[in-house]
Amino acid sequence: TTNIKIAIYSEDFKLIDRQSRPVEYIRDGGFVEFNAVTYCEILVDLLDAMVKENNIKAIRQIASTGQAESLVVLDADGKPLMNAISWMDERSTAECEELGAQFDAATCEAVTGQMAVMPTWPATKILWLQRNKPEVYAAADTYMLLKDYVVYYLTGQKKCDMSNATFSFYFDIYKKCYWQEMLDAVGITEAQLPELAADL
Repeated sequence: TTNIKIAIYSEDFKLIDRQSRPVEYIRDGGFVEFNAVTYCEILVDLLDAMVKENNIKAIRQIASTGQAESLVVLDADGKPLMNAISWMDERSTAECEELGAQFDAATCEAVTGQMAVMPTWPATKILWLQRNKPEVYAAADTYMLLKDYVVYYLTGQKKCDMSNATFSFYFDIYKKCYWQEMLDAVGITEAQLPELAADL
């Protein structure tokens, strides 16, 4: 959340190098956004510099972790329609109340593992977009979480790690699929979400 961090390890897991760059946020009241493309550009530039500085000949594997709940909205060409909405953003408090009235806490916990409807969850932010940014909502082709957008930026593959999907509030942690009732409630389809993957 604070910094984009990269670490390079040898095959026997000895640390070779570790560097970071701050994330630049756009804050306005309870709104907290950032540019997802700039985020990925910084990440790639930092990785490129570290590989060159440390004379790395090949990278065998990339592992990622990060802002699980931050939301990126893409158009049909795979370009962000707006700034990414950070997990820290609290714009969707009214939508939380609405979803909380529609789905009781016991049901939400039984399906998602989450014990409360909070503005943190992307599902609440998607409903906010429907109500407050209809032009973005109408043009949205894909809703992705930030870590999955990083994978898409690097590989062109629209996939969602199931461990990451648990932070969306529209993923059934037991059935290992998207929660259709919540998708219906926020007005999106499964076709607008990345393919789920267990080993991304």
